[in-house]
Amino acid sequence: MLALDGGRRDLVVRHRVRETGLYGEAPYVDEWKPLPPRLHGVGTLHRSVHLGAFAIAEREVTHGEYAAFLVATGYRPVRPERFTAGQGPTDRPVTNVDLADARAYAAWAGLRLPTEDEWQVAAEAGLLRRTAPLVWELTESEHADGRTRFVILKGGADFRAEGSDWYLDGGPQPPEVSVKLLIAGAGLTRSPNVGFRCAVDLTGGVQ
Repeated sequence: MLALDGGRRDLVVRHRVRETGLYGEAPYVDEWKPLPPRLHGVGTLHRSVHLGAFAIAEREVTHGEYAAFLVATGYRPVRPERFTAGQGPTDRPVTNVDLADARAYAAWAGLRLPTEDEWQVAAEAGLLRRTAPLVWELTESEHADGRTRFVILKGGADFRAEGSDWYLDGGPQPPEVSVKLLIAGAGLTRSPNVGFRCAVDLTGGVQ
């Protein structure tokens, strides 16, 4: 685990506007087929946050580590659709997990997921190692806008979908890029391109 001091941080966050915005709705566009920058352009947010001291894992949780968790706890998701965590190559990032699956592993390990701000600060400091194949990473940043629940993804993935502006941007992404993932039922948020890493609070500060 890599330790970071707490304190105030001024962050720049970038995201695709699209129809869901990031934390709230995107502006209404009265066009049948709006083009950039009115819908698919990049939005920029400036956020001032205060972080406590924390430590974050240098790399993502692997299939092998998740398999050990499954054996030790007997964990099974309430809705098992698309749940294949722990079945891939033992040294590759675990995927096909939703937020509850990731939280369950982290709690068992005595850890938690990093917030989106912690992830960004650590990545901008050059502390995070990305294991191939690259996957988007879940964060402990669940939000609700009164209609839907969503979580923020960071990091980017090796997978690249081409042919439409509606597809998620592929390839590794800079630390400031955030993606809004709607939390759906029936395993729909589990993806072969989404994994996670862990973090922990340092109540006594960085030693």
